Amino acid sequence: MRFLIIAANLCTDPYPVYPLGMSVIAAAAERAGHTVRQFDLLANGPENLKETIAVFRPEAIGISIRNLDTVNSRNTEPDLLRPAFDTIALCRSCSSAPILLGGPGFSLLPEEILERSGADFGIVGEGEKMVTSLLSELETGFLPEQRLFYGEPDTQSSALYPDDLLQYYCQETHIIPVQTKRGCPFSCVYCPYPELEGHTVRERNAEVVAEELESLSRRVPDAMVYFVDAVFNDPERKYHHLLNCLRKRGLRIPFAAFLSPFQLTESDIGLLRDCGMIAAELGIDASTDETLRGLQKNFTFEEAQTVAELLRKYGIGVTTNVMFGGPGETMETVRRGIANLRSIEPVHTLVFSGIRILPGTPLCRIAGLEGKLPPDWNGSEELYYFADRLDPEQVHNALTEGFRHSRFCIYPPDAKNDELKLLHKFGYAKLRNLKIGGMP
Repeated sequence: MRFLIIAANLCTDPYPVYPLGMSVIAAAAERAGHTVRQFDLLANGPENLKETIAVFRPEAIGISIRNLDTVNSRNTEPDLLRPAFDTIALCRSCSSAPILLGGPGFSLLPEEILERSGADFGIVGEGEKMVTSLLSELETGFLPEQRLFYGEPDTQSSALYPDDLLQYYCQETHIIPVQTKRGCPFSCVYCPYPELEGHTVRERNAEVVAEELESLSRRVPDAMVYFVDAVFNDPERKYHHLLNCLRKRGLRIPFAAFLSPFQLTESDIGLLRDCGMIAAELGIDASTDETLRGLQKNFTFEEAQTVAELLRKYGIGVTTNVMFGGPGETMETVRRGIANLRSIEPVHTLVFSGIRILPGTPLCRIAGLEGKLPPDWNGSEELYYFADRLDPEQVHNALTEGFRHSRFCIYPPDAKNDELKLLHKFGYAKLRNLKIGGMP
């Protein structure tokens, strides 16, 4: 069956991101015997989609929806679902092929998006097994009455990285994503990962991942790999399986990853550095012990500070994201939090005001119990959590003033997007080697 899969994301905030989910589904469908074509709106251009459909003549079309919005309360970015809806309308106008929706953005709001979009089917959660099963049914000419399907945790597929996408994203960002495992054992109140992937950590075979990394390093030698696992350093240290495999092969590839400060030791950090880690996104997320507890984090700010210092000691650049306004936040913790973040400079921190409430998260339930959800709210409209008695404008003014003279704490979080795009355009790994000043 000819299967066209489309990544419907046009957002480049803070920079263009390779559509890994599309490439994973493409690999699973190809392994099942289907003829697959990947089309990325950013890399291939929406103006070329109609011609691609005419030439490829798909018998089924999959559309991956990555984001609902930018999760930045101070951002006026237009509706990020609009490109997906426009893409569906274009596909309808020039093809009779059934349309399947999926992706993390879709999985957060499946009923609403499926209804609004007019697509035929939707797959919630992990899609490899469900997509291939649905394609097999469609191949027989049978259209299931059921429209919404729920994927179950299963064997994770490698990704199918086409040359045109690799070239585009190496030109734009020099970042290629790889997933080594799924699932998150933590219970951060704002995060949808446990809902989407489950709490159990399921790692891919380390040898298979190492082979994939070796192949990518030959195809795009200037790229930095980004491990997009919900948390790379899982508490059971399953990530050591991959690191030890890389070390055994003598394979040292520049990489970055999401790290939790929880139980991350100096020995762990040394191993990460020896295997190629050059940058870490450290999941601090709040700036005081009170607000860390409010987010159900399992470490203190001092512990996070120690980990940040160790990472920098080993030559690993550190960035973090911190959200103000969550459960337990007061204007006193806002002021103290600003001082805490200034104290860990030169760690680069993207600062957010308010926390986007996402359906299915503990924060959504907390907001409901506190009467913060409008009666007709379904999750598609952006809604940001602020603790009781917090005035969002007062928080905004405090953050603006508190970080006005900081080179490293960036508020609002999109304030330096142009600089970030330029940095990745040249290549973070290459610039590090040139010892460019001001690098994180």
